[in-house]
This record gives sequence, structure tokens and C-alpha cells, in this order.
Amino acid sequence: MLNAVLNDVLFLVQESATGLDTEDHYSFDYLNKNESLVPACQQIGDSDKYQSLLMDPDLSEYIIGRIVAHERGKVLPLIIKKTGLSKEDAETLFTYIIHGSFAVNRANYFQKNEKWAHDVQMLNRFTKAGYEKLAKND
Repeated sequence: MLNAVLNDVLFLVQESATGLDTEDHYSFDYLNKNESLVPACQQIGDSDKYQSLLMDPDLSEYIIGRIVAHERGKVLPLIIKKTGLSKEDAETLFTYIIHGSFAVNRANYFQKNEKWAHDVQMLNRFTKAGYEKLAKND
């Protein structure tokens, strides 16, 4: 049953952002109206239908694993291109991003509000600076 629900949700966010669009000026309203700019793990929690599953600590690792499996193929090449990292290092960064995004969304109870938008903007600035620094060290 959980797999069917996750398959449905991941299909809905199939054309989602990759987490590599790191503009920090997106307002709450802009982020809310432009779902394609929000990574998959942030889109999934938008529905009340899925929030109780996402908040269940016993399911978190399984859900994150499914998100990782779904997003890896499109995100890893972009991280490598943007940073010049090896595939192994890009994998480490990808794992960090997915787990971190999930944790921040969980801390916000998967509610997209002003606090969530602030957190996303701050983390985008952090991520952008990291990508830029890694690319310069290439």
C-alpha cells in the first residue's frame, strides 16, 4: 500500500525541480505558485493526504530511500556538471541534500508557510555558495 501511494506521489512530481535551482530571492508566494521550483521531497508533503505518512518516524528512512531512488538519475549528473565533483562525491552531496531537505520539511510539519519559505531561501543561499566554492576548487 505504501509503495502504491509513493509511486503516485513520485509520479506527480516527475517533472519536479532538482534542488539545483538555488535562487534565494523567491518569495513565499512565488515558491507556492511555482511548484516546479520545489524539490520532490518538498512537493510530496503538500497534500494533507500524505502528511501523516511523512511525519511517521518509522517510515521516514523508507520514504527517503524511495525519493533518492526516484531523483538520483536526474540530480547526480547535474551536481557533477555544476561542481565538477566525482560521481562518488556527488553521491555524498546528493544524500546530504535529500536527507537535509526532508529533515527541514519535517521540522516544518510539511506545511508551506512563511517559516518554510524562509528556510528554503536560506538553504538555497547555503547550497549555491557550496556549489560555487566546489566549482572554483576544480
